[in-house]
Amino acid sequence: MAGTGRRKARGAVAEESVPLDAAAPIKAAAESGKAGSGLVVLGPEDLAGGAVIDGDGAAAALPAVAAETAAPVAGLTARVASATFERDGYKHLIKAAEAVYSYPANGTRLSLPAQKMLNFMIHLAGSQNFANKLYRLPKRVVRGNHKGNERIFDALKEIFDSSLVVIGPFRGRRSRAELRILSSYVRPEEEEDSDAADIHFQFTDAFLEIQRSSQLWAKLSGPAMVKVTSTYALKLYEIGMQRYQMDYPSLELDIDTLRKLMNVPEGAYKDFGILRTRTIDRAISEVNQLAPFRVSMPEEKMKRKGRKIEAVTLDFNAKDEEEAAETYLERERHSAGRRARRIGKVDTVAPADPVEAGLADLGPLPDADDVTALWAAVLHALKGKVPAPLLAELEPERVEEAPQGGRRLVLKARNAAVADTARMNHWPSLKSALASLTGGMIEDVAFEVAARKAKAAKVASPET
Repeated sequence: MAGTGRRKARGAVAEESVPLDAAAPIKAAAESGKAGSGLVVLGPEDLAGGAVIDGDGAAAALPAVAAETAAPVAGLTARVASATFERDGYKHLIKAAEAVYSYPANGTRLSLPAQKMLNFMIHLAGSQNFANKLYRLPKRVVRGNHKGNERIFDALKEIFDSSLVVIGPFRGRRSRAELRILSSYVRPEEEEDSDAADIHFQFTDAFLEIQRSSQLWAKLSGPAMVKVTSTYALKLYEIGMQRYQMDYPSLELDIDTLRKLMNVPEGAYKDFGILRTRTIDRAISEVNQLAPFRVSMPEEKMKRKGRKIEAVTLDFNAKDEEEAAETYLERERHSAGRRARRIGKVDTVAPADPVEAGLADLGPLPDADDVTALWAAVLHALKGKVPAPLLAELEPERVEEAPQGGRRLVLKARNAAVADTARMNHWPSLKSALASLTGGMIEDVAFEVAARKAKAAKVASPET
């Protein structure tokens, strides 16, 4: 992820794929503005006017740029998107900060399926440096559990008919751009239910240029994003993923801007109290259940004029290890009881048998962060059941598909004796804890011995 302030070291994304000198624009952006103002701390003056760009890239109030001097140059966002796509596919999605802080034009809003689909589309284009071309997105990526294609192509048409307001740099100056998103898309006359077909679409030149020149981005979790159930929560999740690992992860917004960014329908919930209970508080609750950060809106940071709330501050703070473990487990649980768990009314849902459900229904394999969180939860469950010194000699390595079916957690043991002891004496306890915590989706454990250091290092010294 990148953001508008300096990042904490542990938040680096694909740094091995980006030249060291490429980080300079981020640092410069961080130091050029006041702390916490970020890329887009928007106020009414930002939304009242500025450059308006139509779908073919024509602009008003912008300096003329000769075609030969406007050669596309991939920014950091494009390079990170390319590296992330090559490594993770659609497990993690890179979205330019300018797009994160955008909102639909003319008081309209995109539906939740359309917003999710657009995130996959932007990530795909970013993986190819936002080249101006016809892209092909596999239907299986955006289809989810829905068995028909109507929703897919309806969402695609919705994106085609929409425009976004984007505030950010455009050809050397800060602009308010109203952009058509898609220039074209293909809808087959006979929509087959097969996942083998692809979605074909092409972005407009202006939308691609905004994305291509971006230096700031958010790294979204594909599995977490698809589980979000409201448009308000999805936008709050995107903003949080762009900010929560910053040294100053807070964002101050006036109420009008907050409404626009969260895609609240124009004219709805005019009273702040109703706006808060119907949209903001519910979105915060859902995001806190699924995201690696916690978001809050402190009362003491609200700006008032008399009894009227004029601006609020959103704080985004990374969760600690125990909270991160619970977040991972929540994402793995059945969605039917998620809202009940969120409001404190727990519904018990019987987990599906992994063998009957099939590996295809288990979702993508967990990444390194999720595996670490899962192991933290296992350690908590095994307190008093497995000797702590033995557990300290084990480290989570990965989750993989087991040869006999299902999935298993691979643990790295410090030496062969530790692996043998864990396997012979505590294998059932480890298996039981894993199956219980993951609803049967990970029901086995395997052990690997850490590679020994080469003895050549000891022989190399003539004194020895």
